[in-house]
Amino acid sequence: MLAAKRKTKTPVLVERIDQFVGQIKEAMKSDDASRNRKIRDLWDAEVRYHFDNGRTEKTLELYIMKYRNALKAEFGPKSTPLAICNMKKLRERLNTYIARGDYPKTGVATSIVEKIERAEFNTAGRKPTVLLRIADFIAAMNGMDAKQDMQALWDAEIAIMNGRAQTTIISYITKYRNAIREAFGDDHPMLKIATGDAAMYDEARRVKMEKIANKHGALITFENYRQVLKICEDCLKSSDPLMIGIGLIGMTGRRPYEVFTQAEFSPAPYGKGVSKWSILFNGQAKTKQGEGTKFGITYEIPVLTRSETVLAAYKRLRESGQGKLWHGMSIDDFSSETRLLLRDTVFNLFEDVWPKEELPKPYGLRHLYAEVAYHNFAPPHVTKNSYFAAILGHNNNDLETSLSYMTYTLPEDRDNALARLKRTNERTLQQMATIAPVSRKG
Repeated sequence: MLAAKRKTKTPVLVERIDQFVGQIKEAMKSDDASRNRKIRDLWDAEVRYHFDNGRTEKTLELYIMKYRNALKAEFGPKSTPLAICNMKKLRERLNTYIARGDYPKTGVATSIVEKIERAEFNTAGRKPTVLLRIADFIAAMNGMDAKQDMQALWDAEIAIMNGRAQTTIISYITKYRNAIREAFGDDHPMLKIATGDAAMYDEARRVKMEKIANKHGALITFENYRQVLKICEDCLKSSDPLMIGIGLIGMTGRRPYEVFTQAEFSPAPYGKGVSKWSILFNGQAKTKQGEGTKFGITYEIPVLTRSETVLAAYKRLRESGQGKLWHGMSIDDFSSETRLLLRDTVFNLFEDVWPKEELPKPYGLRHLYAEVAYHNFAPPHVTKNSYFAAILGHNNNDLETSLSYMTYTLPEDRDNALARLKRTNERTLQQMATIAPVSRKG
């Protein structure tokens, strides 16, 4: 049976830190002999709490910095609490917790819980209905081992989704499946049950490709693309890790999550030296089109400024304090910590030079990169969708994904773009025709 209401609620991090500082204040009132022991015990319990709730080592490092900032503000930079509450031997401490074997065995989708907590404190006051349902679904799965019970549980969720648009249902199913993986791992039998039927996915794909074909009738001419690239190049020289990352997104075309958390850039061999206009990249994010993509593969990509400039900026990002915290973060942790700041910074940087048809956004830099790289570097015999697939790490046969990146055209390339557009649309319509129409169930 699905829970009607969540019975417990973990305090958000800000509240938790405030409570911890209050506990330290009380401990500081003790005599010297017991004060340090009390502070150590409180700190060990606090780290253990976050570990038990599924936080990774990288996330714990970020949390510890926030705790230390609060302690520094309350007690000063040379205080006893600050000296005790540190990251020293964090990895050994976590390994000890694991070795004891007494960490929770029940599944919890921590990212869902955290999103619910953030939503409960938003100003709009809207209830996160879908997230609450997913949390209840995961709670109901705990201890469930009979296939018929799992099927009944999933059938109940699908029944609630009836009447929604197919794209919405597919989006919800993805959220459920991600939560199942997070809570129970990749091998839980529910992952074979919690899915939609093939007909639904085929129909959604037909609709998507039709939209893509229509979109290509209105390519955006990027009049000021050189100014955008100049801003990105200047960002590479910044001392701010966030600005360096934005510059790397624009100059390398990698996704924000890749650049900040897992990208590995290195020189690309060329003759007896290294290439001036390309680098080697490893760190492709795994996507739903994972098979045939360059996930887990090192491959060469063009860059829109000198490779030595890109590699030097990448090194400074990785060696910065914030860069070390970003490195290895999960996509949910990175999104919750950085997404809004990144979005707002990109908007402020490019507002005056971005096409008026849309707002500047981080992913727009990846789209622009692909267009400029094709214009500057693509061999004449290579089709645009094949080149996009090669440099963006897509499956070479995945016309759908490559087409979705064909958003812009450069002013000097407008006439050629229109001719390519006609050919591309013809190919898209031909591929759509190979997907049999599906009748919806009444």
